[in-house]
Amino acid sequence: MNRTLAVSIKEFAHILRDPTSLTIVFLLPLVMTFLYSYAMSFDLQNVKTAIIDEANSELSLDLCRRLSTGDVYSTHLLEGGPESPSVIAEAGLRDGRFHQIIIIPRDFDPAATDRSRSRLRIIIDGSNTNMATRIHQTNGRFLTEFNQALGRGSFTSAMTTHIHYNPALRSADFFVPGLVAILLVMISALLTSLSVSREKENGSIDLLFISPLRSWEIILGKTLPYIAVSLFVELLILAAAVFWFEIPFRGSLLVLFPFSLLYIFSGLALGILISTAASNQKTAMFATLLATLLPSIMLSGFIFPLSILHPILQAISKIVPATYFLKIIRGVALKGADVEHFIFEGLAMFLFALILQFIAIRIFTKKREKHT
Repeated sequence: MNRTLAVSIKEFAHILRDPTSLTIVFLLPLVMTFLYSYAMSFDLQNVKTAIIDEANSELSLDLCRRLSTGDVYSTHLLEGGPESPSVIAEAGLRDGRFHQIIIIPRDFDPAATDRSRSRLRIIIDGSNTNMATRIHQTNGRFLTEFNQALGRGSFTSAMTTHIHYNPALRSADFFVPGLVAILLVMISALLTSLSVSREKENGSIDLLFISPLRSWEIILGKTLPYIAVSLFVELLILAAAVFWFEIPFRGSLLVLFPFSLLYIFSGLALGILISTAASNQKTAMFATLLATLLPSIMLSGFIFPLSILHPILQAISKIVPATYFLKIIRGVALKGADVEHFIFEGLAMFLFALILQFIAIRIFTKKREKHT
C-alpha cells in the first residue's frame, strides 16, 4: 500500500503541474452545464410573423392584437406601399427576417359557412425543421383558443398551412447543411492551430524569429495554404450531403463560394491565433475544439433558434462565425437565396477574420521581440 500510495502521490503531482489539462477538466463541464441549461429550451419565443390583413375588420384587428400579446409571436403588420405586402413578406421569408406569414382574407369569419373563402393562409419557413413543426403546432393551439374566446365553430378547419423550402419537414435538410458549417470551422481551425505550435515543439520557431520576414508575412503565409485544403473539404462534405443524403441545393455554388472563403478564413484565423498563443500542440488542439465545437453547436442556431437563448448567450452568438455562415448555407442551399441577402453576414465574418489575424500578429510580434 505504501508503494501504491507513493505512485498516487507522484501522479497527483503530475496532474497539478499540468494546469492546461486541469483547466479543461474543470472548465469544460462547467461551460457545458451553463450552455445546455440556457440553450436547451423547447419554448417557442419571438416567432417573427408577417401579417397581411386584407379584411381590415374588427375581427381581424382583434386577431392581430392577440397575436401581438405575449412573447410567442413578434408580429409585423405589412401594409401597401411601393411594393405589395405579399412581395415584402416573401422576400422576408427568403432572407430569414420572417419565420411565417399569416394572410387574413377579405371576408374573414371563422364561423362562415363557406370555409374556402374565410380560410386563413399561413406560410411557414420550413428550412428550420424543428422550429417549423413547433410553429405549426403553436398556431393550431392559438387559433383554437382564439375561436373559443369568440364562442364560434371550429377555427382550425378554416386554416391552410403551407411549408416552404422543406415541405416534407425532413430533419436531414435542416441538420446536414448545418453540419457543413460546424465541420468546416472545426477543420479549418485545427489545420492552422498546429502550425506555429508545431514549430515551437520542433524548435524551428527560432528560425522564424530571426528570419527577415515580417510577422504579418509569417502569419499570413501560414494561413493561405490551408484555404485550398479547407475548400476541398467543403466540396467533399457538400457532395456527400447532396448525393448521399439527397439534400436539395437550390442555389448556386458561385453565390456560396465568396462566403465560404470568408468563413474558412475566419476559422483559419482563429486557429492561427490559438496556435500563436499556445505553448504546445496538445494545448492548441484542446483549445481549438473548445473554441469551435461548443459555440458552433450551441450558440449558432444549429439546433436551437437563437430567439430562445438567454440574452447574454444571444450577445455571445454575435461573435460566433458559424452563426452567420449557418444562415448563409441554409439560405443558399434550401431557399436559393442570392448574395444581396447576406451582405451583413459576409461583412461580419470578414471583420471577425481581420480582428483575429491582427491579434495573432500582435502576439507573435511580442514573442518575437522578447526572444530577440
